[in-house]
Amino acid sequence: RFGRDGYRYTTVLLRTGAGAEIELPVTVTPLGAISRLEHGLENFEGEIERYRQRLADTRRRLASYQAREDGDFAFAAELTEKRRQLAEVEKALASDVEGSGENAIAA
Repeated sequence: RFGRDGYRYTTVLLRTGAGAEIELPVTVTPLGAISRLEHGLENFEGEIERYRQRLADTRRRLASYQAREDGDFAFAAELTEKRRQLAEVEKALASDVEGSGENAIAA
């Protein structure tokens, strides 16, 4: 692009897995363009470190999940009881709905 001062910028910032856009309007001077590009690039090392930390945390969580995968569910008996209670509640609700429908027909 050309600005009225004759500045022309052709810039491309390609990064894998991350979106980054650096605005370079044609009114920006060459020094301003360099400053914006430097600012956009200066934190790459910090980003890499944050991604490494997230990866390490994710690996720790995965190891924890895999360790628990083969074990028995600690609340299996309680879950079975809650499911039985839920089935009773649903059955009672269904009979209430059927009963109120019959009462409406009789009226």
